[in-house]
Amino acid sequence: MDEIGSSTSSRTRSLILAAHGSITDNHTNRTIERLAHNVSNKIQLQYPNGNFRHVTTAFLNGEPLMTNVLESLPPGDVVIVPVMTSNGYYLKKLPALFEQNDNFDQFRVHMTDVVGVHDSIPTLIANRIRKTLVKNQIAASDTTAVLIGHGTRRNPTSGDSTFALADKVQMELASDTAELKFETCFLDQDPEIATIRDQITTRHTLIVPFLMGCGPHATTDIPSEFGLPTGPSVRFPLIKENGNGLCICDSPVGMYPDLANVCLEMAEAAIENFPVSNPHSSLELGSMSLIQSTGTLS
Repeated sequence: MDEIGSSTSSRTRSLILAAHGSITDNHTNRTIERLAHNVSNKIQLQYPNGNFRHVTTAFLNGEPLMTNVLESLPPGDVVIVPVMTSNGYYLKKLPALFEQNDNFDQFRVHMTDVVGVHDSIPTLIANRIRKTLVKNQIAASDTTAVLIGHGTRRNPTSGDSTFALADKVQMELASDTAELKFETCFLDQDPEIATIRDQITTRHTLIVPFLMGCGPHATTDIPSEFGLPTGPSVRFPLIKENGNGLCICDSPVGMYPDLANVCLEMAEAAIENFPVSNPHSSLELGSMSLIQSTGTLS
């Protein structure tokens, strides 16, 4: 956990980046830990007397757990930013988990929407696609970009945010890269990666993993489907000559340098939504969600 100077608020404010995490692969959690460190650095450099005194992570799997993370923080206000891609299966578990903290009643806790649906994500992805095309001197007209989400068959709407993101990325690219072909597929729901991969007819393939962690999904499962190098030590982008073309796998979205700005912007916006005159108000899960010290998250 990073501690940052003083806060302009009379109440101590802390920021938690909440993620799925893993107990078997350290790379997954380290991605989120690095993100938290980058957010902390940005606060120190840009807002030395800003809103947040502490920045930490919390995981479903890994330490600190969502069920005990508040025990390491001083009482006050907490903003939780879910570093997830969709308002899906795991997001719904978060409220009950945070309420299990023994000192939960000492906090006002506000949860933002998930990072993956932030308005800036399509622009970040579109810009990386443009830069990859230019850097590797490949034509958009002979390239297929493949956005790969996790998805899950346990939640029929889990893939909705990935499909919506794909539409927005294509709109971003329409002005100067309209010739680029674009596909969407998933690790754990239809259409699966192999189905889309086998339909690609362009010389070049550009893979965009819509994932927040850099665990086995990003370093093994996705690259193995395209014959790219695999393993925890791989360095992105992964590139392989494929006949007369290139297959390129970019880093997961969670590793984008600009993601720290996104998290901080979401957290700063959440501060403005803390209740003042009506402490019993409640907002819906999936937009801005409020956990009251006197009640539960709806």
